[in-house]
Amino acid sequence: MQRRWNLTFTRVMGSSMTSAEIAMLVLIAVFGHAMAFFWHCASRFDWKICAQTIYAIPITKQQIRREVKNSINSPIHSVILFGFLLLNFGNNVTWVSFVISLLLTAVWAEAWHYISHRIFHTQRFHWIHAEHHKSYLSSPFTALSFSFTEKLVFNLGILGLLAAIDCFYSLSFFGIGTWFIGYLIINSFSHANFEIKSKGFQAFAGKVLTSTTYHSLHHSRYTKNYGLGTRILDRIFGTEWDDYEPLFNQIAGDNKPLTKLGERFKSSGLSRQGAP
Repeated sequence: MQRRWNLTFTRVMGSSMTSAEIAMLVLIAVFGHAMAFFWHCASRFDWKICAQTIYAIPITKQQIRREVKNSINSPIHSVILFGFLLLNFGNNVTWVSFVISLLLTAVWAEAWHYISHRIFHTQRFHWIHAEHHKSYLSSPFTALSFSFTEKLVFNLGILGLLAAIDCFYSLSFFGIGTWFIGYLIINSFSHANFEIKSKGFQAFAGKVLTSTTYHSLHHSRYTKNYGLGTRILDRIFGTEWDDYEPLFNQIAGDNKPLTKLGERFKSSGLSRQGAP
């Protein structure tokens, strides 16, 4: 423990932060905005990747301005990771630790996201998540539009457990940082208003992994489909929308977007209802 605090002091004095660590922190700080700008350009210039619209409803300029303003909180990922480094966690630089740290972070983040997301949708704690859900329709910038408190809880929840594990098994900062890069990618396209996956996605990978349509239903209906990158916990706890797969096929296979918030799929056709 004394060695950990001695090394922490050295890091604070600025003499042991490597250029690779700095590069990773900077990348994580700006990558969310870079991804949002990419999807914004793709949508604005009608790139082929945007052909499968999910909701054929215009997104207002007021929503975009609000989301861009909220995006000031996005670099908090890097700030907390920097603190993680200052406390001398994540020092293992072996490939084995990299892989273990990446997989461990992915599994725990999926679980923590689901747990915290469900809690945020309770009446007592919804104030933490309410800012994000002002966007019934997702735009490229919705992925950046969270309250400071929500980002703080999300990051501390993930890194807190990893820091505890690091006391017994040395983890890799770069393995953890690589997950954050992947998270920023997934979170970005999960909030786009177009489906980038093909209809064939549901045949195999889509049975486990989420899609943009999956999370779009969560926003437009305000509940269910809580999973981050997988459908596993939603299926276990019965919180998945039962018409998700046919709606995905309608959008990705038939290229027929939804035209109203709360629109439902039925075997005899579509039933439309307003958003809650």
